[in-house]
Amino acid sequence: MAEKREKLPDVLRGFAIILVVLGHCIQEGSGEGFRAEALYFGDRLYQFIYSFHMPLFMMISGYLCWGSMRRAGTRAARRALLRRRTAALLLPVFLWTAVDYARILITNHLTGAPQPEAVLFVYFYRAFNNLWFLWAVFWCFLIAYFMYYFFRNSVILYVIGFVMLFFIPDGMGLGAYKYMMPFFFCAFYGHGYIERRGGQPWKPVRLWLLASAGLAFAGLFLLFDENALIYITGYKLIGKNVPYQLWIDFYRMLTGFAGSFFFILLWSCIVEKTGWELRLLGRLGADSMGIYIVSGYLLVFVVQRVVRAAAPSYGINILETVVVLAASAALTELLARIPLLRRFVGKRGGD
Repeated sequence: MAEKREKLPDVLRGFAIILVVLGHCIQEGSGEGFRAEALYFGDRLYQFIYSFHMPLFMMISGYLCWGSMRRAGTRAARRALLRRRTAALLLPVFLWTAVDYARILITNHLTGAPQPEAVLFVYFYRAFNNLWFLWAVFWCFLIAYFMYYFFRNSVILYVIGFVMLFFIPDGMGLGAYKYMMPFFFCAFYGHGYIERRGGQPWKPVRLWLLASAGLAFAGLFLLFDENALIYITGYKLIGKNVPYQLWIDFYRMLTGFAGSFFFILLWSCIVEKTGWELRLLGRLGADSMGIYIVSGYLLVFVVQRVVRAAAPSYGINILETVVVLAASAALTELLARIPLLRRFVGKRGGD
């Protein structure tokens, strides 16, 4: 019998994907000048969202990954899991890159602009830099897969690898991937701990933990500025002011954990007290990968052009968020229903 789907991960993903779209609307939907000069990095609401929303998403991915690993009890099931997750995470990257790259080649042909000399190389280069969060989840899943099945799930090996990451370059998106890994593996091993304890050992003191995490997150966020963003300061230590870079790396990690734990505990309390009211949020969470992908293209090719002359406004950003979320969810549902196109949103036959 199939295990009952947990409600909390989908609700958390629904909450997180709303923040993703809102953050992207602040970035792409606040006028050309605001976007071109990267003024969003200094926006306080943008900083709040980016202080924890991707760490939260990564913790959900790590938590669910443990369950997938545990259920794959045979070699055939393990190979199937590897194929399934690779296809779900990477096929959308290569398919959307192919569509976008074809658009560029056709446009260049019609306008007489020069075509790329190394077409295949440029395509793969673009793919490796597209939809970075899917790449981050894939690399974390791949590491977890080999550690779980071939290295007895060794925490020591992960700690050694974690330390080594500080000395590896940040290019090709590696800085963001490295930043995401601790959140993934904290939840991955945390799920195993929960199972060994037979439930949620913190439940009797959950309200105290909720208050503590909230106070810690609020205090840490008071210090948050542009330099705390991974896009600004990167991750590696080589060639940096080492004490300052270490401070930045661990500070934003602590902030991400505090914010993620606060909202995990908050939503766990809410889910226990509600029912059908959270169905919409859960539905957004179940389709969060497709919404993440589709919303990015809608923002770049539609919203960004419509509001080119607009001035920054949270009211406009919230309206954009509602419209983009609705359109992305509808398009995700539509693509998922068409056999030849469902892979674009990470779906497979029967999903």
